[in-house]
Amino acid sequence: MTQTAGTSLTVEQRLAAGVLESRLFIEAGPGTGKTTVAAQRFGVHRFDPRARTDTRAVVAVSFTRAATLTLARRVKRFWGSRALTWPHRIVTLDTIMSDLVGDLLHAGLLRWPNGHKDLQVEDSWASFSGTTRNRTAYRLTIEHGQVVIRRYFTQSHHYTVPATVSLPLLDQGICTHDDVRDVLKQAIADPTVAAHVRARLATSTRALIVDEVFDANDLDIAIIEFAVEAGIAVTLVGDPWQALYVFRGARPDVVPLLLDRHEFRRLALTESFRWREPSQRQLAEDLRAGRGVTLPISDDTSAVDVVLALQWKPMWELGPEVLPLAFHGFKGGQEEAAATLLLNHATRNIFSLDATYLNDSLTALAISDRDLPRRIEPALQAIIETLRPGTRASIRAAYVQLSELVAAISPRRLRKPHASHTGRLALIQERLGFAGRPVPGLTTHQAKGREWDTVGIRLSPDEQRRLANGLSVERDTDRQLYVACTRACLRTAEISP
Repeated sequence: MTQTAGTSLTVEQRLAAGVLESRLFIEAGPGTGKTTVAAQRFGVHRFDPRARTDTRAVVAVSFTRAATLTLARRVKRFWGSRALTWPHRIVTLDTIMSDLVGDLLHAGLLRWPNGHKDLQVEDSWASFSGTTRNRTAYRLTIEHGQVVIRRYFTQSHHYTVPATVSLPLLDQGICTHDDVRDVLKQAIADPTVAAHVRARLATSTRALIVDEVFDANDLDIAIIEFAVEAGIAVTLVGDPWQALYVFRGARPDVVPLLLDRHEFRRLALTESFRWREPSQRQLAEDLRAGRGVTLPISDDTSAVDVVLALQWKPMWELGPEVLPLAFHGFKGGQEEAAATLLLNHATRNIFSLDATYLNDSLTALAISDRDLPRRIEPALQAIIETLRPGTRASIRAAYVQLSELVAAISPRRLRKPHASHTGRLALIQERLGFAGRPVPGLTTHQAKGREWDTVGIRLSPDEQRRLANGLSVERDTDRQLYVACTRACLRTAEISP
């Protein structure tokens, strides 16, 4: 069966979207219409005739801005723009945390240094300074309701924005989302604060929909539980097999305990519309059942639409026929950020895709104008042409050009040419020498929620063994492999080096 565009729903989807339950968990595997059901359930709550006089909000949350934007677009398509008139909204969980801390500050249950009540919350400190090798750090603690900033030194040097930059900003009421989360986690340990948060949720929200709940950390779980205890209708959506953010503190093991503790009704979306070949359906079923699988081998990357791997480095090692959308996990350095601008120019021209960490790079370069990469395309193309000859001298010359461009558009300055700074340009140069069209490369984390007809996967020997022995939902690496293997509609193959 093929799901048609629009609002056509299966029996499973209609039940999940419209069932009258105050506590509902929807387990949704790959391609089962999770976003569609979440959007429909949002509209069902929003326009519930029993709530015509209820002025509280229907709120949906996810963990990334991209996910919330996708869900908001789907809600508007199904229910019209009126579905998202204030106070009803679709936001990140970080936004909810910031709102709660702001409410505690205005209520006097928390006090920020210098009496600030309205915080300016940033994604990171990178927009204020570049990273340097230093040992400075800080922590926020709460003492009798007062947020206290304590500076200290780490045992070893690390590349971060120095605390000497962050501390004066904290005194001015400027902080990061991590700071907000740290403060809120400590604050709700006080029963009085916890009771206030529950009451605030009860008076402001009548329905809460949480997408990708298995990526929630301890604080997220605590706030969700506060919402349940406040009598809010809570819908949780997710798939334990697609929990990928353990490195950020996700606790997929805690979610089943939450479901049991509050007697959530459980519904499953079992019909996937992704599989267009029986072999892909069987692969997904075998993986989920813990049966061992061996992927067919392909040495022709041109035969796939994308190459996936658990890390960025193995994709760069495949050679010029694969162009990954990032060099590695973004660390925040200005040289890395500048190289990402150049990589983005290449990925935009070849794939019409932004480099994965483009926005992080702009922030690290203190560039607030998100349209700037389009306007500097001629300058970026000139750097590409300097790289094209394929010599070491051309790499150095291109780096000098890139440094001059950064100086013209950013307050940051790149360090002098060095192999540790020019190596990323060498990787781009290698792709410029490829006669054909390279294939995009993404990690499993960037591929989550997406699909292609044919997918190639770069596996390490250990990952091959894990697949052959059968995956377990309890292991983080196994879940990453499951996500990678379930992105293809037609065919999944292992890409040999």
